[in-house]
Amino acid sequence: MKASLLGAALLGLAATVSAQAGTVTVTISDYTFSPATVTVHPGDTVRWSNQDDAPHTATARDGKSFDTGTIDPGASASVTFHAPGQYAYRCAIHPDMLGEVDVR
Repeated sequence: MKASLLGAALLGLAATVSAQAGTVTVTISDYTFSPATVTVHPGDTVRWSNQDDAPHTATARDGKSFDTGTIDPGASASVTFHAPGQYAYRCAIHPDMLGEVDVR
């Protein structure tokens, strides 16, 4: 019985820690965003990590919501999303690279 209570407490702690983390990482590799779609909460941050051999961007397709600027190979860039909505984006250098941030 004690082990199951400890396990439940640890699971609750893990859920609390992940809920407070507030950062989701999108890996850029092989000219793709992975995962292509992420779901975050208002106030959370999305971090794009470029593991490719070419520079990339994460640029809102509406042209105004956000733009990471150029992310060189081995570098990363982050954006914090405050308003709920769906934010479609692409790489401005390689426009066939598509992704989406869903803020709920």
